Amino acid sequence: MTVARTIKHIVPADARTLIKKNFPGSVEKVAFGLDSIPLFLNGRAWKRLLQPNPNQRLHPLGSKLWSGFGERASGEIELSKLSAQRDRKVLAAAAWSLAKWYAYNRDYGRALENLVLMTTAIPRMRRNVYTQLMVVECLLRLDRLDEAQEWLEWASRGTETRAEFYFSAANIAYALASRAGSLTTADAERLAWLNRVYEEGGFSKIEKRDPDAPLSLDNLKVANPRSVEATTKLSVLMPAYNCADTLPIALTSILDQTWRNLEVLVVDDRSPDETWQVIQRFAERDNRIIPLRHERNGGAYAARNTALAHATGDFVTVHDADDWSHPEKFAAQMLHALSQPDGISTTIGVRVSMDLRFDVKANMAGMLMENTSSLLVKRQVMADLGGWDVTRLGADSEFYERIKVKHGLATNKLFPATPLTLILFSGSSLTQTKAAGIATVNYGARRQYKEAYRFWHATEMAKPEPDLRMTPERRFPAPRIVLGQKEPIQDIDVVVVGNFADAARPFERDVAHWERLVEGGLKLGLVHWPTYRRAEANIVAPIRSAIATGLIENIVPGESVSCRAAVLLDPALLADPPAPLPVISAERLYVMAAATLSAQQEADAQGFFGCVPLMIGEDDITSALNGLDSAVMTAPSA
Repeated sequence: MTVARTIKHIVPADARTLIKKNFPGSVEKVAFGLDSIPLFLNGRAWKRLLQPNPNQRLHPLGSKLWSGFGERASGEIELSKLSAQRDRKVLAAAAWSLAKWYAYNRDYGRALENLVLMTTAIPRMRRNVYTQLMVVECLLRLDRLDEAQEWLEWASRGTETRAEFYFSAANIAYALASRAGSLTTADAERLAWLNRVYEEGGFSKIEKRDPDAPLSLDNLKVANPRSVEATTKLSVLMPAYNCADTLPIALTSILDQTWRNLEVLVVDDRSPDETWQVIQRFAERDNRIIPLRHERNGGAYAARNTALAHATGDFVTVHDADDWSHPEKFAAQMLHALSQPDGISTTIGVRVSMDLRFDVKANMAGMLMENTSSLLVKRQVMADLGGWDVTRLGADSEFYERIKVKHGLATNKLFPATPLTLILFSGSSLTQTKAAGIATVNYGARRQYKEAYRFWHATEMAKPEPDLRMTPERRFPAPRIVLGQKEPIQDIDVVVVGNFADAARPFERDVAHWERLVEGGLKLGLVHWPTYRRAEANIVAPIRSAIATGLIENIVPGESVSCRAAVLLDPALLADPPAPLPVISAERLYVMAAATLSAQQEADAQGFFGCVPLMIGEDDITSALNGLDSAVMTAPSA
């Protein structure tokens, strides 16, 4: 309990109310002063006070930026800056939220303006590593290299440095050398920054494999890694598709691991390039490489399941075919696994380009990230749960959460300040595509997939004998785009559109309507249209249950659907659409409304659905839709 709260329990409530009413400012200052006393006795806490974390002072509208309402939320937060001039904390929170949003959208000029505003409102924010990272990144993107270097040099004085600080310095060195036309001159400096991270984490230094070649992801090694006694066998599962150029990087870094008792099961997912030939060449050189091949392409998670079925190790981990791992990574994880009864862990990664520039994730204002692909766990645990969900994205997180839920395990992110994996970053990768990329974690395909699997996990764990095994038949539904189906959806008869996170609406009645329609032979789809006010809310349980049982199919942004009829449950949604929405082409549009639509609503409805809206009452919708199979449909009366 804090000092201020301790006093609160001593002073009578009436006295506290009177003092707070008459001296609000003084009360706040005194409370802050009292609670600051322990900081003087705690060096690390004192440093945190001097270096406040802007991510802990988020604007109330900040989350809406990432929930499908970026344009509206950014506009309202901009306006809030005008009214927050006297409240420096609110002003700084607004500026920080906007800085991340603009940087994510590559508007680095406006991002930098807001970073300057934030550090003007609260000067101590300049000392925070996240602020330093974002400022340097914006200056580099704006080709203001000298300013980036000056800023980092200034900010580093008296600041507790972290890995991102060193990586920012390495990026500056690269940019300055590139401007001078001699990149190799910066190689030694860049290596030195990277090695400071590894040395501070207790890992061996890296160097160039070929001293005469430029520093790059495929030119790294550790000269004298620390050897360990590898008594237990580790199976490494590696899916490989169309990666002949990068696969040698990954395989070489695995074969260099100090944990020598390995088998590396590499599954060629029917690649059109020379991937299979690369696997075979490595297998000829080292019998720990076990080549496997799919007859047809099934995706990375299907390939992992194939590798898992052939694994014989006591423990299993995964490695992507375009990443580089520090040679001591597996040893660190295995030593942890053998010393812990649960034996589960992941490690940290950082995204890099092939020429070793470090990428900033603007939405989180950071570089370091948990690498769920580095999950290491007992093989039997994985096998008992049936392996990965066979989707095209997001199954790493699903399997990780499923393991933890089933066995009550805690997250073990080893060496959180040391990226033991350098993750090759490409702007054209699946995680970057708009329809299914990382941005959809908060709104879109990945968000809906996560809600679906968490609902399945919770439903199963509520049973007397939970069964979380993954089987060839899907255990829970996933949007088609998550399953890799890109073609337009044409087998849905009726699409129901509404805000299905509205806890105030009695959705049980809607579900009853849907059950009658399905009994009549119609196939239903659902489009969740969130509202701005509660953009972050999940789909409510009755609707999630209807999706889970297959009564209605979830259609998400990035998908397009053609249907006989669409039903809009609330015309008020038309005034404030999230972006993007699924593309819906309907032969007819029914709008449930008690009053006539305005001209604007009619125009908006026609724009979204491609047809003129027809008003209908809730009691009439079932009979109207059951007539879809008729040769001629008659419009219901308003």
